[in-house]
Amino acid sequence: MQAFTVLVADDDESQRNIQKLVLAEAAKSLDAEVRIDEALDSVQTRIFLEKKKYDIVILDNEFKDERSPGHLPGIALLQLMRKGGLNMKSPTIFLTGDPYDTLRPMAEKFSAIYYQKAKADTGEMTQMYIKLLSK
Repeated sequence: MQAFTVLVADDDESQRNIQKLVLAEAAKSLDAEVRIDEALDSVQTRIFLEKKKYDIVILDNEFKDERSPGHLPGIALLQLMRKGGLNMKSPTIFLTGDPYDTLRPMAEKFSAIYYQKAKADTGEMTQMYIKLLSK
């Protein structure tokens, strides 16, 4: 059985839980195992990205740790990922609550799939993850 490792970086527990459910469905469809690491803030996300290679990174933009030393928004974490390191080429879903698509051009410039939380469709997301994990 094939195993994949995914980082779900979002400070919202309900969003992390939705992603875990969708990833479980994708794994079932692929007859694979998906191991999920969860990052609750930007500092923790950066540590995970520096220490482990991921098959998919699911990255929020707005972390509520803005007063923490080392805080970065998700778009800055994406830019750092693409500059080098273990996850330089990891497929990344930029999962955002931005209703105006203001970060879409920047996310896509750094090879991320821009996906709005408000328009999230679990079936569509499952298919997207199946496609990314099948490559």
